Amino acid sequence: MEVDQTGSGTSEAPEPETKDKDVSNDPDYVSKHSAIFSKFKKAAQTAHESEEEEEEEQEDAVETQDLAPLPQPELPSDAKLVSTDTHKNNLDWLATPTFIDPELKQPFEELGVTAPVLKNLRAMGFSSAFSVQVGTLRLIMEDIRRNRLAPDFRGDLLVNASTGSGKTLAYSIPVIEALYDRVVPRVRAIILVPTKPLITQVSQTLRDLSNGTTLSIVSLTSDLSIREEGIKITTNIPDVIVSTPGRLVDHLLNGSISLEALRFLIIDEADRLLNQSFQNWSNVVVSNLEKWVDPALNTSNIWRLQTQKMIFSATLTTDAGKLSLLKFNSPRLLVVNNSKQLVREMFSVPVKLHENRLRFTSSKTAIKPLILAKFMMQANKLSSVLVFANSNDATLRLSKVLQNLFNKLVPNKNITVAYMNSTNNVASVRGRLLKDFAEKRVHVLVATDLIARGLDILSITDVINYDLPNSSREYVH
Repeated sequence: MEVDQTGSGTSEAPEPETKDKDVSNDPDYVSKHSAIFSKFKKAAQTAHESEEEEEEEQEDAVETQDLAPLPQPELPSDAKLVSTDTHKNNLDWLATPTFIDPELKQPFEELGVTAPVLKNLRAMGFSSAFSVQVGTLRLIMEDIRRNRLAPDFRGDLLVNASTGSGKTLAYSIPVIEALYDRVVPRVRAIILVPTKPLITQVSQTLRDLSNGTTLSIVSLTSDLSIREEGIKITTNIPDVIVSTPGRLVDHLLNGSISLEALRFLIIDEADRLLNQSFQNWSNVVVSNLEKWVDPALNTSNIWRLQTQKMIFSATLTTDAGKLSLLKFNSPRLLVVNNSKQLVREMFSVPVKLHENRLRFTSSKTAIKPLILAKFMMQANKLSSVLVFANSNDATLRLSKVLQNLFNKLVPNKNITVAYMNSTNNVASVRGRLLKDFAEKRVHVLVATDLIARGLDILSITDVINYDLPNSSREYVH
């Protein structure tokens, strides 16, 4: 359509008549779009109902209140829940230990040791007891004597004594004395230690002491499978078992070991075992013990002699949580030390120990082996020396470096350096190596703490910590 801008001769299109018409009342239009109108009405009705609900909600006044703690339900009473105060009350005995002079010595015959055991002790080269043995035997031998007449429990024993003080013999003698005249073989003593070398060492000491008796000493190691070991134990029941906690737990769970007749539970190097879970060993062992001493389960348990726990360590913890796991009964604390001050960690070191410290800057770390070799040569410490390193690789490298240095610097002395770690921790190799070291065919032994800890080698004259120990506890050991 053309539009004349002058206003003349224009023609305008008529406006549609339906523009202002209400189509909602048009029957034809409504019938044509009935479905759409129906949906529109439903939507409008829903919106209207929602507005009414919102108005009602707004009309409900919210009651304001001051902030206050929410009420809590009462806790159910449980006899097994033990408070911290209970721990403290049960550990009062820690504040009243019995102190033993580290220099104290006494002949074994004066301590109630019987003739057969005295004979075996002399064959082993012992005639007098050291301080830790004197203190332990005075208490336990009296307990054994009284228990032959009545099953009255005398109390558990915790001993804090330095490494190398004779702890193994201190608990081995009472075990043999209490069991040597037994009639029926039953598991009557279990000794727990942290490592295989200690299992071998303790087992050999017990066999030497029990020479001439019918007592059976069994050591549990990983040389046999759990099944094979279980068959061996159930077929020939031992009197004494020496094991690591983890291995013992396996047999307890399998049912191959029963604690029904257990007389002694001895834990050597207790600090280390309590600091590590080992399959939650303490709870498993204690729960197995409790089911045999509970009169509610068996009335004959009233006359059963309760298992006596003996704990030995050079760094005995006083932590209530750790000690409570073993559920001591009337415990007695024996400390081989002149000091009468009880601290959170009790450390005992030999009285005649001379300590030295060699300090150097970090810039000299690269020549640390040279510094060690020079010190050993100048101080004439070239025989019966035990050197601690913190890893398998460190022991291997250091032993080779020291051997090469000694070969070049002091070739006429023929120094032999060897290493011992988990890579050569096989019974045959370990036994030969320790024998050579004790007989001075190996002059310097470089070892990790895990392997060498607790070894009983009387010929050692010097101990060197090549790497700084992680704690005072590790240093003492």
